[in-house]
Amino acid sequence: MTTLLQRCRNLDTRLKALALAMRHVDDLRHIQQRTREWTERNTKLKGIKTQTRPLLLPAEDLKSIASKRGALRQIASKVLARLEENDDIKELTRDAAWTRLLKASEGLAKEFETAGRNAWRAHLEQQGTLEDPSTLRLRTPTTPQNEEALRAYQASYTAYEAIARLTLPRTAEELTQLSTHVAACRQAFARLTFDLPNEVKVFYEALQAGTATLAQVTPQVLKWLAEQGHLERFLVRSAVR
Repeated sequence: MTTLLQRCRNLDTRLKALALAMRHVDDLRHIQQRTREWTERNTKLKGIKTQTRPLLLPAEDLKSIASKRGALRQIASKVLARLEENDDIKELTRDAAWTRLLKASEGLAKEFETAGRNAWRAHLEQQGTLEDPSTLRLRTPTTPQNEEALRAYQASYTAYEAIARLTLPRTAEELTQLSTHVAACRQAFARLTFDLPNEVKVFYEALQAGTATLAQVTPQVLKWLAEQGHLERFLVRSAVR
């Protein structure tokens, strides 16, 4: 027959086991929380570092990054030492060093982002300025050759702008793609003709307005069209039906 003392001892054993299990659950919760906090900061930091790696960061920004990185490592060492000393993950919740560690990681990520943006702006400036297609079209005479070149320019400019308007390039390949699009825009621009003989200009303006007649096809216009290989581009139709 189980005595009262034995029952009390059994109950005490169960309570201690329950308390230990609850402590393990509590420890697990804190570990998951600390892991989540650090993972979020570290993932952001790694992402920014990946984006800025292909860029040539300014020397002054590199000094600031080195300083921030040193501070982060120092705080991380302190946090690790305290954790090893206390062997209690819950202490990190109450320890101000953990808060400083998270802020240091955020600060380093921000420093990388600022340096990356500065380097990205400098890289874009090195590529040179491209004229907006809509503005370019307004000052370009309407000819078949110009229209073809403008379409090519527009396509390359759209692809260029999609990368150039980014805060930071997402991959190293985008820097290569940017240079390719810039080169394609300049090639298309080189095919544009801005200086047209006056009679040719009048002819194309009338053609664009839908009012062109054989009266605008002067000898000078015919000669210019022949030189450009454009005679076969046009069909003559009567305005009278």
